This record gives sequence, structure tokens and C-alpha cells, in this order.
Amino acid sequence: MKIPKFWANVSGSQTSPEGKNLWFSCWRWSDSSQADAEQAAAAAAERIRQGICLGQTPERYPYGATPLREELLQTILDSDGRLLGAVTRNQYGSVVLNTQRVMFVDIDFPEELAEQEPPKGILGWLLGAANPSEKKSSDSEHEQKTRAVVEDFAAAHPDWNIRLYRTCAGLRGLVTHPLLDPASSQTHEILEALGADPLFIRLCKLQECFRARLTPKPWRCGHYANTIRYPIQEPAFLRRYQEWLRQYEERQRGYATCRWLGEVGSRQVHPEAELIIQLHDFVTRCQEPLPLA
Repeated sequence: MKIPKFWANVSGSQTSPEGKNLWFSCWRWSDSSQADAEQAAAAAAERIRQGICLGQTPERYPYGATPLREELLQTILDSDGRLLGAVTRNQYGSVVLNTQRVMFVDIDFPEELAEQEPPKGILGWLLGAANPSEKKSSDSEHEQKTRAVVEDFAAAHPDWNIRLYRTCAGLRGLVTHPLLDPASSQTHEILEALGADPLFIRLCKLQECFRARLTPKPWRCGHYANTIRYPIQEPAFLRRYQEWLRQYEERQRGYATCRWLGEVGSRQVHPEAELIIQLHDFVTRCQEPLPLA
């Protein structure tokens, strides 16, 4: 599970052989110390400077190719002190559960796949709110079809047990038995068979963990996405972030992140999954009669 404790940044600029002044920013990380992170960032910046001098373009990494720069809020340990998971805050501000071997799979319904950001402007809001009864009917149909896929999978794998939840955009599965390796090819095949989003599958492999959002997306509960990236070093930015967080925590109180539907399969629950279930269900408020966000 790739969740570094320490981060450091080195920014700078260098003139290329063509006379262009190229700006760059290097983030590097460490699990051992801040000093190690700073040393790694400085070394990376120096490599970039040398590359620019040789006419090379600074390399860009796709989302998820390096550890996600997220604040570590909590680690989850078993009675023997083994790491089971971690709770982080993602880029736009929601709290996320990262698990070592307990599989989560979020399966979005088709009309929700493009909903990555809040609607833009009043026209986007009106279009998003159009025909609510038609959308409800469509959601119900998609829920039945998606649930049937999960039930068929569980029937074909008798030792499996999957807890099901309704999310704002689709269904969520929490596999309580067996435990799985998030980076294995077998896991990726299973996620594909269940209809998981390709980006989610890719992140599982690259980050070596499963991920599940625990708190609402800010724009779904009347707020806006956080724009100040972790780690926050400037006092003025920290004050802005703290005010954003205060408002977000206040506005999310009237919403749940998912709703408990039931479970399919063997009813087996691995001891490692028990702690994950307790934390997930408590923070998502899945047993409460609240709107989903």
C-alpha cells in the first residue's frame, strides 16, 4: 500500500538550449523521514535541470503512476500490529479508505460515468436535474442489472461473500471473503468481470490497495471541491483550507455516502474484514435514512 508519510517539493526553472525558460516542480516522498523526502526531491530536481540543459522535456506522470499526495488521517492495525488499511483525504477533500487486502469495487451506472465534476453553471444544473422520475426509473433498472451480475459472480464462486451498498452513482461491493492482492492479475480480471471502472482497476494495481470513498463528494452536499493541495506549507493557505474543511464537515452532516442493501454469497467474513466493515459502515452512515452524496 503506497501511502507515504512525508512529502517534499523542489521547484525551479532552467533555460533550454533553444533559449526557452522551462519551469518545473518535483514532489518526492519517503516513509522514513522528512529529510529523506527533501533529499529525493532535490535529487530529482537536479536530474530535471540537467535534462533540460541537454534538450530533454521534463517527464510527466499519469494520474496514479506515483503515490497519491494525500494527507494520512489514520492507520488501521490488527491486534498484532499488522497494517490492514489507512484513511486519507483525497485531492478534492473527501475522506478515503485504503485497504491492504479487503476488496472494494464501485460499479457506476452508465449515465453517471461522466459525472466527475459538479455541473457547470445554471444550465448544467438544470440539465442535471431534468426528468427526475425518468432518472429514478433508469437507476432502478441499472441497480437490478448490476446486482444480478454480482449475484451471478457470487454463485459461481461459492466461498465468496460480498456486502452490497447503493451509492449516489451506482453500487459498491465490499468483499468480506476471501482476501485479495490488489496488484495481482487475478484481482484485475475479477474487477473487470464485476464491471469496475478502468481507472479504479489501474489505481488498485499502481497504488497496491483498494479504495473506497467514506464521505460525500463536496459538490453533492452543497459545497465545492478543495483546491489547496496537501501538504500545506503557507499559513494563509492553511487558514483557507481549515475554513473550507469546517464548512465541508458542516454541510456533509445531512448526507450518507452509501446505503446498505444486503449481502450475497457464503456469509463468511474474514477477521481482517471485520474492522474494515465497522469503520466503513460507521463513517459512510450507510444504515441511516439520509440522501446519498
